[in-house]
Amino acid sequence: MRHSEIKNKVNEGGLADLAQRAEQDHEVQMARSDLYKLAKYSIKLHEMLKMIPESKGIEGWQAAKITKAADYISSVFHNLDYEMKFEQQQVAEKKKSSYKDGLSAMLESKKKTESKDELCTECGKPSWKTLDEEKQKGVDGKVCWKGYKRMGTKKKGGKTVDNCVKM
Repeated sequence: MRHSEIKNKVNEGGLADLAQRAEQDHEVQMARSDLYKLAKYSIKLHEMLKMIPESKGIEGWQAAKITKAADYISSVFHNLDYEMKFEQQQVAEKKKSSYKDGLSAMLESKKKTESKDELCTECGKPSWKTLDEEKQKGVDGKVCWKGYKRMGTKKKGGKTVDNCVKM
């Protein structure tokens, strides 16, 4: 922010906003610094506790502080972990929905163009899509013989073919 923008914000009563923004800018770095310090002291403390016999132990307030620190760190970790996974899930769902919206729009436009294409653009004859059901090409790309009607499909020699039945 430039000096003039800061001055305008202060004059508008936005000093609290500026202070909050400045604090937020450094919160992550401060947390990382504190975690580094915590990890360093934790390792040193762990080494020190290896030398204290269980019979001697440590004082109650010391154990309570260690337990509280572990609980606090655990709470922050699990909260951030949940938020990050939740955000990733929302992003993935948003991508899915935008993909589905795009796909449905594409299919809708294709349907509109298909309905307009009642005649073949090359020869001018009716398109196979506008022919009677009995004259339409089937799964194998062929039309049933004259006097036969397509009645679904069947398996023949491991392939799916049209089931043309005599009328």
